[in-house]
Amino acid sequence: MKLKYLPFPFAMILITWFVISQESEVAIPEPPPQALTQAPSGPLEWQDNEHNENKSKLVKAVQRQSDESISPIERIRQMSNKTELQVALLDDHDNFTRYPPENRRITSAAQDPISQRYAIDERTTLNEDQSVGLTVWSDKKFYLEDDSVIVHAFIQDAEGKKLNTEFQTEIISDQGKHGTLELIDDNNDQVYTAELQLKNSSRNINKPGIYKVLIQNKEHEILDGITFTLSKPDITLTNNFREKITATGDLLIEAEVEVSQNNRFYIQASLYSSTHVPVGVTQSTQELTSGKHWVPLQFAGLMIQDAQENGPYVLQQVSLAKVTMPMQRAPLVNPNFQTDAYRLDEFSSSSYDERDKL
Repeated sequence: MKLKYLPFPFAMILITWFVISQESEVAIPEPPPQALTQAPSGPLEWQDNEHNENKSKLVKAVQRQSDESISPIERIRQMSNKTELQVALLDDHDNFTRYPPENRRITSAAQDPISQRYAIDERTTLNEDQSVGLTVWSDKKFYLEDDSVIVHAFIQDAEGKKLNTEFQTEIISDQGKHGTLELIDDNNDQVYTAELQLKNSSRNINKPGIYKVLIQNKEHEILDGITFTLSKPDITLTNNFREKITATGDLLIEAEVEVSQNNRFYIQASLYSSTHVPVGVTQSTQELTSGKHWVPLQFAGLMIQDAQENGPYVLQQVSLAKVTMPMQRAPLVNPNFQTDAYRLDEFSSSSYDERDKL
């Protein structure tokens, strides 16, 4: 069975536990009292054995004191026969310290955490006898106050055939109920759609938060729902960017943002090559005042080296959010800003751990 990598803090706890559990306390032996005042009273061979045993304990104790200056991860690294768990812990440690904490390498678009966060959540629920399924989804997860939420639903039987039917709906939140929607099959394809205009004052959907649209089919006794977030992020991109290679050999892209209200903001961005090869993701959290600001988006030179792609590079996706509960995320932005045609050898090949030790 292949072990998955463990979260780094938990891995370090296991490392520490392992090292401690594998070691026993070795005290530096003290000579017996009679050795200080009396001549040997037994056979010479016995005295030599006792001396050798004490010497061996002393050597081990000195060696242990020397080992205390070595980190637990290095002790495991020096072992000749490592278990699968120990190998996994070493890999986890090396991956964690290869890049700065704000960076994460991605090797496929499917690994992009920004894409994952904004991906449409299509849900399918079966009725009690599993004869039919209800599938529901909305066009996005995060909306602004001027947006419209598009809701879709359909019923299909066990053979996958979509059925003509009717739906009952209700919109709810922690503030209460916000009315109903009428799902209609406009295209005669058995996919039913409704549009929810968030600025409709009669529904009273004007407070940022999480809302849910319950969707029920009484004919087949099945119920599910979609959730969406109404956001007021108070931050937008101005679509102005600038770039450079830093003194430490990293790629720094600065994005200009405009803030409408003082707050703490979270910014995450993904970098790809111009040939659509993923490079990695960076993130930062900053306190910003109202007005325009340049936000740094730094990508480790080694992370770019690991992608084995020369420039130009593309700032593929940017996620902006106001740090609240729940997080007030702005809609996904695809700026497609392209850098100069940098060569791989212009970037640092040093790991974050190596650079930190300099």
